[in-house]
Amino acid sequence: MKTLFIVNPVAGRNSSFKIWNDIKANINCSYESVLTKAPGDAARIAADVAKQGFTRVVAVGGDGTVSEVVNGIAGTDIELGIIPAGSGNDFAKTLNIPQKPIDALVVVEKGQSLEVDLGKYDKGYFINVAGAGFDAETLNTNENTKFLRGTLAYTVSVLWTLFRYSPRKAIIEIDGKTYHRKLWLAAVANGKYFGGGMKISPDAKIDDGLFDICLVNEISKLDFVRFFPKVFNGSHKDIKAFEVIRGKNVKIEFDAQTVAQADGEIIGFTPVTFSIIPKALKVIGNNFTSA
Repeated sequence: MKTLFIVNPVAGRNSSFKIWNDIKANINCSYESVLTKAPGDAARIAADVAKQGFTRVVAVGGDGTVSEVVNGIAGTDIELGIIPAGSGNDFAKTLNIPQKPIDALVVVEKGQSLEVDLGKYDKGYFINVAGAGFDAETLNTNENTKFLRGTLAYTVSVLWTLFRYSPRKAIIEIDGKTYHRKLWLAAVANGKYFGGGMKISPDAKIDDGLFDICLVNEISKLDFVRFFPKVFNGSHKDIKAFEVIRGKNVKIEFDAQTVAQADGEIIGFTPVTFSIIPKALKVIGNNFTSA
């Protein structure tokens, strides 16, 4: 099996390159590697993988790198492997891929091959979580917080977004049925985790042909502050304000212009439409239980 490792050297606050150097001596298969130099490189490189005879591509980086590779190989028989080397590594958690890179390499070489669902929107594909509202607005703020980095930057972004953002009236269309809500956010989940370890959709399955559309309905800002930490362990799912509707096709529209995201990348503003493509991608996971 001919394998290409696509390495994003600046992922994980520039730690990915060191991770790659630490693990490559332990690779036990025929492989080649390439380093990305700019955003979009991973998608472009991955799109040419099949033409070069590779049957497997391994993303060495974070969720952004994984998403780019997915957009490059979507619609092919190329198998995706992941070496978590980013700050969040959310999709790897859903696949039960160890966060320790050397252990993740063992999964790449010996793990299960799975067929998983893909999300589609007008500009491309996503494999993990998309949506709009507070989370996307926070992400947008974080991207524009240039003077801070890491956890501190995200915390400041959350607080600033909380200060200026309030629940908004929304129309959510799911498989032809319309729901009127006032929401903090709407997350369209294929995977379980987003935002660097938040278990937004504890019951999501990546091969059931359905999104878990997670709605956080109107609560006070104080209650939202209490709600927010619970998302990290999934205990928020028992809170009344949290609602899950499963479906294949979703349109999200707010009554005010609201930022939207897919796999942690800003994709514009609402209205946005997402659809699921069942079992559209082969990935390598660990101890995976099929839906």
